[in-house]
Amino acid sequence: MINKLNSSQPLKVLMMPDYRIDNPYQRLLANATQNYNVTVFFPVGYRRVFPVWRAIKDQPESIDVVHIHWLESFIKGQSLITRLLYSVKFLLDILLTRLSGVKVVWTIHDYLEHDAPHPELELWLRKVLVHLSNKLIIHNQSFLETIASEYGFPEKKAVVIPHGHYRNVYGSSIDKSIARQKLNLPTDKLVYLYLGMIRPYKGIEDLLDVWEKHKFDNSLLLIAGNPIIPEYGKFIKDKIDTLNDVLLYDFFIKNEDIHLFFSAADIVVLPFKKVLTSGSAILAMSFGKPIIAPKMGSLPDLLSDAKTLLYDSQDKTGLATALLNSHHLNLEELSKIIIKACDDLDWDKIGYKTSEVYHNC
Repeated sequence: MINKLNSSQPLKVLMMPDYRIDNPYQRLLANATQNYNVTVFFPVGYRRVFPVWRAIKDQPESIDVVHIHWLESFIKGQSLITRLLYSVKFLLDILLTRLSGVKVVWTIHDYLEHDAPHPELELWLRKVLVHLSNKLIIHNQSFLETIASEYGFPEKKAVVIPHGHYRNVYGSSIDKSIARQKLNLPTDKLVYLYLGMIRPYKGIEDLLDVWEKHKFDNSLLLIAGNPIIPEYGKFIKDKIDTLNDVLLYDFFIKNEDIHLFFSAADIVVLPFKKVLTSGSAILAMSFGKPIIAPKMGSLPDLLSDAKTLLYDSQDKTGLATALLNSHHLNLEELSKIIIKACDDLDWDKIGYKTSEVYHNC
């Protein structure tokens, strides 16, 4: 494999869809793979008919591998018939790609699209796409075993490669007191932070219910993020207005401000109703923050020895217990363990492993 990675002709890879504006993940991955004799391209614009195959034809150089990530941009509409038509069109697009000699790699980031309007249809689409793909990438071993059985493919078709960290992407941590001063937060309270999109599957209303029912001494809950659904955003805002020691920043948090929120926080709370791979958890780890979250998806493997505050999602008292337990932990020591776990999410290692997948195709 070393010989292939060091061969004179770099492999040409097209990554789709291009989500680099909203998420640095693809940029970091592309940069990491290019250290191992891979040249990464992204599509320019969007073609309504067969966008993958046409993006390949539009590239200035001959593409060897298409790396598919999220499917939402290819499958549009809310009605069953519209999504079915888009699903069939997308699968034909991938089939055309394969027939043209281009290999297909698919990273399965989630079991299904968040808030999928027709989960049975999407599951069918994903099962077919698995068989049209040359190779699959999964972010953790325990999910591979589940998804291989559910989707119906041999585990050897997939490679486990973790999601990389976000260290230094959003700036570095600063002194806690300075960050709190900039955000107008009290300096003498334990600050719990939820930062991310405000969406129903994130479980924010469950967190607020727990906060309302229990007395968390000398604590402040900070919710920061943009509501995707206006009605849901209003529901959350109205609920917070009735609570003590809860602050809401219900707008998009600029990239240059993200480090302020994590620098100001003591603990990050992610009360997901469902999750597979959590960029929010990886972001919290990148700032060395202890995490309260359910034992779901990749989180137990991701946090490794730092999973002290993970709770059973089936236990109705789990979140409250984790919040209460966090008051009695040495958070500085837990932060050190988090930082060590984050070291395993090194982009250079991930770039090498991903490049191997491309070359092995």
